Amino acid sequence: MSTPKSKGNYLPPLQKRIVLYLAKHEPQTINEIDKGTHKKQTYTYKGSYTALKSLQKKGLINKINVKTHHNIEYPRFWLSNAGVFTALVEGADAQDLLKRIIEVYPNDRTLHLLLKMAPFSEVESYRVAFSALLSKGRLEQSDMIMIMITQMQRDLSIEQFNHLLKVLREFPEEYEKITKQMKQLAELLEKKGEVTNFTA
Repeated sequence: MSTPKSKGNYLPPLQKRIVLYLAKHEPQTINEIDKGTHKKQTYTYKGSYTALKSLQKKGLINKINVKTHHNIEYPRFWLSNAGVFTALVEGADAQDLLKRIIEVYPNDRTLHLLLKMAPFSEVESYRVAFSALLSKGRLEQSDMIMIMITQMQRDLSIEQFNHLLKVLREFPEEYEKITKQMKQLAELLEKKGEVTNFTA
């Protein structure tokens, strides 16, 4: 599973490195993140701490759990939902992210679905998800429709489109809601004289 090429660099360099590092790894402590994002002997705990705080303020990472070492608890951090889509825009591999998301957010079926749709996605669809998550803290069905419309602007082959539908059908509850709203949208456009050809 690959991720479409993006025009990344939406974050300062260290923040970008942290986001992309977390996309490939399980939740990490600040010290682990510092070591993972710097060459040996160039650890800058203060710089990593500042970058993490900035990412938290932006809503891109969350404290997930704690790591206990010598009876001392250290918070471990990972990407928020908005952080996941930031990572995709910055060029993270969707397959790596999906593996981690299933571990960190095992019950977030909508997020699982969107990551499985990544091979068919334009970067713009990630921006739709990112904006919705930052403004509302969650993805609503109207946001999913916007993402699907963005997907359909791509020139998908019949084989690709059928594969996309197969992915959607792996998530029956989400699939039912999306197809219902897509058909309602198609009916509305037909009433306005627009040509539509939506089938699922």
